Parts: sequence; C-alpha cells; structure tokens
Amino acid sequence: MGKLEKENATLYLIVYGEVMDRILSQDKTTEYRECTDYWKQRIEDKPYSQIRLTNGYGNDTRRYVLARYMGYDVVERNGTPHYAIPINRELWKEYREETGGNVKR
Repeated sequence: MGKLEKENATLYLIVYGEVMDRILSQDKTTEYRECTDYWKQRIEDKPYSQIRLTNGYGNDTRRYVLARYMGYDVVERNGTPHYAIPINRELWKEYREETGGNVKR
C-alpha cells in the first residue's frame, strides 16, 4: 500500500525558520506554493488527510506543525498562481515549538 493510500496520508512542506516563527505565533495562517509542475504532481488530486510543516530538513527533533489537511485554493500572488493551503491553529493536531522540545497537542 502506497503512502497516499493510508488513512493518515501526509503532505510534507519544509519552511524556513522565520516562516515557522510566524506559523507558531499564528501570524501566518496560509502556506503558499507556486503552481509549478513540481507542486502540481504533489498537491493536485491527492487524498491527503494531514499536512506537516517542518522547519528545515533532518531529524525528528525539529520544530513542526501537524495539521488536518483541508485542501487548497488557487490564488494569484504577484501575478503568479499559487496553491493556498490553510494552516490556521484550529486545524493543528500537534506541534513542537522548539528544536528538541516536547510535542504539544
């Protein structure tokens, strides 16, 4: 069974530290990805149930937010179409605010 066939199919998005700060402070409630072929094949028509935003690549101690995936809208940003994915606090299932810190639910 492939990853997307599982009940908790997850869309993984990596973000910079400054972006993660804004997400954790709840200042940022939507994550954007440009509508390129790369993102189209990862986002469109995929049965994700959750999204995991992680601050950088690497081990399992990094800061992250795991949230219910509610789909996306396509919006224009600076004249270019982008996928707009809601990540507001009400969707969060768990998160880690500091590298190596405790997971909160």
